[in-house]
Amino acid sequence: MTYLIADDDPIYLAVTMQQLALIPNLTCVAQCGNAVDARALLQTALPDILILDIEMPDLTGIQLAKSLPKLPMVIFISSHPNYAADAFDIDAIDYLVKPVPIERLLRAIDKARNLYEMKQQIAQVEAFKNEGADSFFIKDKNAYVRINYSEVCYIESLGDFISIYLLNGDKKIALVNLKNVEQQLPANIFIRISRSHIVHKDKISALDHTHVQLNKIKLGIGKTYQETVLQTIMGNQTIKRHL
Repeated sequence: MTYLIADDDPIYLAVTMQQLALIPNLTCVAQCGNAVDARALLQTALPDILILDIEMPDLTGIQLAKSLPKLPMVIFISSHPNYAADAFDIDAIDYLVKPVPIERLLRAIDKARNLYEMKQQIAQVEAFKNEGADSFFIKDKNAYVRINYSEVCYIESLGDFISIYLLNGDKKIALVNLKNVEQQLPANIFIRISRSHIVHKDKISALDHTHVQLNKIKLGIGKTYQETVLQTIMGNQTIKRHL
């Protein structure tokens, strides 16, 4: 795997690179003292991992990650734990707090390596196949498994993966992101309600401006999706008090 590291603290940058140099099969393609230089390098090269300090002048590590059209795996490093929620909101692999023990850094790289190897083994185009009018297939080990639309309750994003929750309580995992799933599933059956969830329209038992209810399951509706969800699900079907 390859990585780019950016940190405005030259001493900590050197220490982290010394630690990373101990990890086999890991190559540094660039080291930067700020996020602006890192972004310029990323216009022509895309490493497998970005290792980013968060608090850097002019452009923070989180702002850098959000500005990229194509985001590699990201590991954030910060002196403060209070940025963790923002970091994981963009599907960071890990969030490390300085000073980072070598064993903690090794665990973070292992997470990235596991995901990297899985991506190499399973092409994304094979992970999800939209076949027929009432079902789709996902790659499960060495076979394709059919899932009927009617069996799906909702789908949840796990970054580059999705979890498909079925009505019988089972859960299936596929190597495909939620955006690609949304493009391949029929819009007359499924609707995206947030950055994290797609639901089967007919499984919605109740809803308001902020949540949908799938029997006992309650999922939040993203602010940018609220108007579309309410209009699409209810439309003109609401019984009015007065005509």
